[in-house]
Amino acid sequence: MRGEFVHLQVRSCHSLLYGTRTIGELVARAADLGYDAMALTDINNLYGVHDFLEACRDRGIRPIVGAEVRKNDERALVLVKNKMGFSALTSLISSVMTGEDRGLAPLLTAASAGNILLTDSPGLLEELAGHVEELYAMVTPFSRKILTASVRFRVPPAAVGEVTLLEKEDYDVHRVLRAIAARDTVDNLRGVDCAPADSLFFSPDEARHIFSDCPEAMANTVSIAGRCRFARIFEGFIFPVYGGDRDSAASLLRSRTLEGAEVRYGELSESVMERIDYELSIIVEKGFASYFLIVADIVKKTSRTCGRGSAAASIVSYCLDITNVDPIRHNLYFERFLNPERLDPPDIDVDFAWDERDAIINDVMNEFGSDRCAMVSTHIHFREASALRDVARAHGLPDDEITAFERQLFRERQAGMGTHVDPLWRRILDTAFRIRGFPRHLSVHVGGLVMTPELIRDYVPVERAAKNVPVITWDKDGAEAAGLVKIDLLGNRSLAVIRDALANLEENGMHVDERTWDPVSDEKTMDMLARGDTMGVFYVESPAMRQLQKKTGKGDFGHLVIHSSIIRPAANRFITEYVERLGGKPWKSLHPRLDHILAETYGIMCYQEDVSKVAVALAGFTPAEGDGLRKILTKRNREVKLKEYRERFYDGASRNGVDDDACAAIWAMIESFDGYSFCKPHSASYAMVSFQSAWLKAHYPAEFMAAVISNGGGYYTLPGYISEARRLGMTIDPLDVNESGYRFRGKGKRMRVGFMAAAGLRLATIKALVEERRRGGPFRSLGDLDRRVHITSADYEILVASGALDSVSPGLGRAAQLWHILINRGEGAGEAGASLFDSPVQELPRVREKPLQERLRQEYRVMGFLCDRHPLFFWQEKTASYRKIPAHDIPRHIGEIITVTGWPVTRKAILTSSGNPMEFVSFEDETAMYETVFFPEAYRRFSHQLEEDVPWIIRGRVEEDHGAVNINVREIRKVV
Repeated sequence: MRGEFVHLQVRSCHSLLYGTRTIGELVARAADLGYDAMALTDINNLYGVHDFLEACRDRGIRPIVGAEVRKNDERALVLVKNKMGFSALTSLISSVMTGEDRGLAPLLTAASAGNILLTDSPGLLEELAGHVEELYAMVTPFSRKILTASVRFRVPPAAVGEVTLLEKEDYDVHRVLRAIAARDTVDNLRGVDCAPADSLFFSPDEARHIFSDCPEAMANTVSIAGRCRFARIFEGFIFPVYGGDRDSAASLLRSRTLEGAEVRYGELSESVMERIDYELSIIVEKGFASYFLIVADIVKKTSRTCGRGSAAASIVSYCLDITNVDPIRHNLYFERFLNPERLDPPDIDVDFAWDERDAIINDVMNEFGSDRCAMVSTHIHFREASALRDVARAHGLPDDEITAFERQLFRERQAGMGTHVDPLWRRILDTAFRIRGFPRHLSVHVGGLVMTPELIRDYVPVERAAKNVPVITWDKDGAEAAGLVKIDLLGNRSLAVIRDALANLEENGMHVDERTWDPVSDEKTMDMLARGDTMGVFYVESPAMRQLQKKTGKGDFGHLVIHSSIIRPAANRFITEYVERLGGKPWKSLHPRLDHILAETYGIMCYQEDVSKVAVALAGFTPAEGDGLRKILTKRNREVKLKEYRERFYDGASRNGVDDDACAAIWAMIESFDGYSFCKPHSASYAMVSFQSAWLKAHYPAEFMAAVISNGGGYYTLPGYISEARRLGMTIDPLDVNESGYRFRGKGKRMRVGFMAAAGLRLATIKALVEERRRGGPFRSLGDLDRRVHITSADYEILVASGALDSVSPGLGRAAQLWHILINRGEGAGEAGASLFDSPVQELPRVREKPLQERLRQEYRVMGFLCDRHPLFFWQEKTASYRKIPAHDIPRHIGEIITVTGWPVTRKAILTSSGNPMEFVSFEDETAMYETVFFPEAYRRFSHQLEEDVPWIIRGRVEEDHGAVNINVREIRKVV
């Protein structure tokens, strides 16, 4: 060991809302000051342990893994000596963070094997003395009180720095963070635990001065550091063994794969068997057989799933029904998923219907044991907006003032002006900038599940989420780095749409045999996709995707796979070039070595695995090295490693005769994959769901649209989907107490509104109505309804306004229906069969019915749409004076300035290449939906107005791009 002192207590920003510096900054300071070792001891967590180990490797510092464990008013440092100690620490933190009802002393005693403990709590020191093998009294720069107890209980002292700051100025940031944690202000931190103002990362020379009166405590830090040699979380990967034996799991996997292959392919060809044998050899050699078997068992828990991600490139996954895309037919690259050199475990993502996912996760946890399963966490970081708001609140500013300042800041940035603010706001901005990127709190990953062969808390700290589910405290990258295998069980609304549409068809007497169902080969489906008539269709319904479909005119499966990926941020800068090449534009190959790789995407890198393939083919990377390059592109703090990869890429490409210009062009395309992108197997899996959705829309639009709306829609508003149903030629039948179910239902050219559409109607009332109707038959009158079902007055008002009671009250308008109900029903009516409908108290007074427009306004307020007309009906007199064209005629006015009425149905803001905001907004009128573009100037003038859900008069130039038409907006005016 160099030096006479080692920092054994250092807190980073992973001590949430406490620490003021990143792990990288702290490790760099240690290296700069000449330390060769340091500890990271965040409060009650190991959130940053992986970043810490990596940062120490990069800077030549020996890491000391540990944590500062706090419970009630006591605390201790736990420093890990070995693997046993690390497991003991993860279990200890789990006990503290899940609220286990034991004092800290017995918890620390249980966790002491393999660890070194330090505490400055006298009572804790007394309880631990004689019961813990390696125990030290913690001497800080701010207190020597523990020395008395140290002597009394014969516990040696050890000096610690209680490091929270790098610079004195960090203390202001610390106070703001503590105020945010306390939901208070920096001027009112009395009683809030704060670090001392000078808890700095001091140098060895400063340590000698600070602890000059305790040379033994100084020397003990070096001794302790020397015994803490744990620097690798786990080796290999961690997962339960299926059936308890690896060999039997491997044998079972092969037999099940071959059984599934016969179902998928019939007679097994030589190419199929070669692929199966190749994949199984890698899977078994890597010890992943149990993983595939367990995922296959989970998938069997429901009838409709979508296995996606790189796993869809595996024929084994396909034969086990984990995935649904034939990797041989669609030329999917297995090595993106697994290859002989890959050390980390595979990652299989499976989508389930959104409303089934939680039950499936609970079922898995019950089956494998909630003490051996947990969800993966997501670390939520401060972003610019959240940091600004939290810091401003910590300075006592009210929300309305914060909002006003945000708008001022936005306007000044749009105008390219400097930010001119008073000193308080300047301080707030500076602090917000400092904490941007800090972790703020933990959330639950949308579907990542980890399972372990033994207690999960022995591998990773576990906390309890708000929904009371166990959550590991590492995110997906941390779990992977520790060898924990994540299974993603995710929710997908479109699987529920397909499920419900097929069920609706069964109710209507039409059966779709899914064993022979082949939507990918259906001409009508492909034609619809090629036209971009895909509103409601999974993953191709966004305006951008519909426009891309129109520009390309391609609706086949192969092109849809490309489009689903090229629309992602990593590749979408090449969309125009792709469309032009597709249309016949000549193009030059990036390099002859890449022609076979990029042939199907017209010479453009489109998929994640293209990065790996190009690196292998052009620069001589191994498949594992190519996959490492792909992974590093999406990591935070990747600059150093990416630079190393770049140098290796240029060197390898140069040796293969690639000139610098070609290298630069190809590397620029590789770097574009720092954004969100798809691998081809993932895109193909989604394209299959898209085709199933599109087939249903093309052939059974009523059942399909009913399922889309019943499952909450997607990209567009509810009125937008209702309008689309009408454009498809459907009659929308209104809510009816005798005909409606909870959900929307379709049949033929009609769609019946479901009770779910009636805002405010109690679920208990809906269930009672449907169940009583099933049991006793249709309701014959208002009196019959009131006798059989207890309905509150508030629910009656909703049912009347929606028109649901029209069929059981012939001859009565809706105002009369409500009077009839209020006059003739008594207290408790319906609860015990008592109803004054049987002997009316008085005759119905003469009731003047409300005008049609007012009746429809009530219906619109309850339902959010009108069944037989567009909401623009309410403004038809106010728009009549404008010289406007119907939306379906817009394509006939290319190049012209036109005026059109528009009701907004969806919008998406983006940044231009120069960083200026602009927006795409979809509008509709009674005749069609259309697209508009608000370029930066129009966006600056009008975007804030579009928050109102009202119709607009839009004026702009009609522009056409490869067959896709939009309006370049010049002016909008609200219809009032």
